[in-house]
Amino acid sequence: MQANMTDDPIEAFTEVGIATVLMLMFMGAMLFLNRTLYAYVQVTTAIIFCANIIALFVVPVLIWLTVSEDPLSYYFLALLLFWDYAVVTHIIKQVLSINLFASLILSLFYFIVTYFGAFALGQVL
Repeated sequence: MQANMTDDPIEAFTEVGIATVLMLMFMGAMLFLNRTLYAYVQVTTAIIFCANIIALFVVPVLIWLTVSEDPLSYYFLALLLFWDYAVVTHIIKQVLSINLFASLILSLFYFIVTYFGAFALGQVL
């Protein structure tokens, strides 16, 4: 999502807003189905905080990537995206008390719904 920040600020704001709403809805649905809705505020806060900390590291890498297109910048970007995926997987695993494979699948659904859904809805709007 940070890549859209330089193109059009309105589009970037809309896409970030949609991603946030989709994340809140996904987490709410997941916790409701697991009957752990009492942890909604803690889980959403943890995911938003961790994603923003990782995004602080992603922004310089994206700038480096657009300036030089060095292969090392692609490796760093992939590493940071994997780190974000691992953090979300760990949070989901701990909150739902499920095994690693199930939390990996739920994290994959989380990223598909949140980021690809925000991109698709952002293109429609």
